[in-house]
Amino acid sequence: MKTIISILLTGFIFWAVSAQASLQQSNAYKQAYPDSHPKCIDCHVDKIPKKDDGAHELNDYGKAVVKAAGAQKPTADTYKAVGPVPKTN
Repeated sequence: MKTIISILLTGFIFWAVSAQASLQQSNAYKQAYPDSHPKCIDCHVDKIPKKDDGAHELNDYGKAVVKAAGAQKPTADTYKAVGPVPKTN
């Protein structure tokens, strides 16, 4: 039982750390564009990471944000420089 709890707790910690990074970036985008509702798919090819590697492949907008941010994490100013997520209909 202790092993199961330990495994679940470790998994939760890793999930929380990855979700925090997304939350920080989402909040930075919302600072730049207050009326927006950003989603993972706005910057990534897939809605959720692939099970085998946990990686999210970036789409063109996501690549532009990373390029504009350089070695730093994207900020509200980064998103303002790149512009809002292109509308798709």
